[in-house]
Amino acid sequence: MMPRRRLHPIAVVSGAGKELKNMAVPLLVIMVAGSRNDFSWHDLIVPLAALAYTIVMGILSWIRFTYEWNEDNLLVEEGVFVRKRRSIPLERIHGISVTEGIWQRMAGVVQVHIEAAGDALGEAEVTLRAISREEALRLQRCVEQAKHKVENAARSEPPLANRPHPALFTLSMKEVWVASLTSGGALGVFAALCAFLSQLSDFIPYEALIRDLQSTWNGHGRWYIALFILSLLLGAYGVAIVQNMIRYASFVVRKQEDTIVITRGWLERKAVSVPVARVQGVVIHENWLRRFFGYASVSIIHAGGRLDGSGAGDVVLCPLVEKRRVASIIQTCLPEYDLGVPFSPLPKRAKRRYMLRPLVWLVIPAILAAYMERPWGMAALLVLPLGAWIGIRRFRIAGWALSSRQLALRRGWFRQTTTYVLKRYVQSLEASATWWQKRKRLATISIAVMPLGTRARVVDVDEEDAASIYRWLQGEKGDQT
Repeated sequence: MMPRRRLHPIAVVSGAGKELKNMAVPLLVIMVAGSRNDFSWHDLIVPLAALAYTIVMGILSWIRFTYEWNEDNLLVEEGVFVRKRRSIPLERIHGISVTEGIWQRMAGVVQVHIEAAGDALGEAEVTLRAISREEALRLQRCVEQAKHKVENAARSEPPLANRPHPALFTLSMKEVWVASLTSGGALGVFAALCAFLSQLSDFIPYEALIRDLQSTWNGHGRWYIALFILSLLLGAYGVAIVQNMIRYASFVVRKQEDTIVITRGWLERKAVSVPVARVQGVVIHENWLRRFFGYASVSIIHAGGRLDGSGAGDVVLCPLVEKRRVASIIQTCLPEYDLGVPFSPLPKRAKRRYMLRPLVWLVIPAILAAYMERPWGMAALLVLPLGAWIGIRRFRIAGWALSSRQLALRRGWFRQTTTYVLKRYVQSLEASATWWQKRKRLATISIAVMPLGTRARVVDVDEEDAASIYRWLQGEKGDQT
């Protein structure tokens, strides 16, 4: 049994830095609100008090946090005012991610997120902010050995975790650059910037700015405003590119017996271990630009929290990969999945519904733009046939595929998504139909898997096909013939 230990002292700096980062904007607002026009040292009282409190609590939390583990359990004690003791069976640990941030790299340690059964969605059960790399590897080996013991699969040969494993997938710097260029994360950065600016409404005269914009617009300064908005979007696009390059640098995927190990990162190196038994499905994403060049990205649905910083249950397996390689990579990592199944298209009577669906959102804005900005605004009416064409493309792409053990659903066009789920992992399946769909003998198929809220669906499937998919799930899940 490993003796009870404390984290490396750098954990104090790491924890305090994270808390101060979260408090930076509120403290800045307090300082600006308190100073008004004349700044004095009294305006620093609240920020300094918050800084002192954060440092003191960080030190006390580090002193009170201890951990140890044996062959069966991980034991953790923490809490400053309320002492909390936790004992986690090693075989119930579902995922381990190892992060090496800037502070950890300076001290030669790593941060370990441990996710176990029964934890809150999206949160790690235990976070060891600063332990040595050797301890992290020992903990991973102990978890694997505990799982083998429970499954009665112990072998006489040395654990595969001690052997070098060939890389199944890697990203070169050129591919990292291409993946960053085609990620499409600019809108997320732009939304985050707008959310930040909305917090400063008490200090930025937005109403006056809006009046100025209106006068500029009426004064034929529309091109300047359009250029300003375009500059913001390009800046957000540049930030998104840098973020993705930092995130996906040195991306490597390895298969260690029954565990998929993903390592990535430049400034913050991270290693994520996902047991194959916890994979609930495979998702292939193809935005229109990557699809044009024959590339896609692959994610796996993990029954747990945010192991790699993405959405809950979403782990990126391949940020950018040629479509022809996807099947072989999945076959090696997850041999139960079959990506070669043929897809059944939607019935032809659903085509008109797909054509009309985008027009519902485009008709009124296009007519208003054409009327208010005539005669040049009449060009806005061109978006109507474009919307109908996009609907046709979505209709041709949408489909489903069914085998004895697997269901696959495909939808989208700008961002085409194909989801593969094994029968035993389907938590629920819903076949629904609106009044308009019933008239056309159509239905919507929607499936849900773990974690809660992870869904995939296809609209306007033939009602007989929807009934057959529903009957497929009603059969015995254990039947894999």
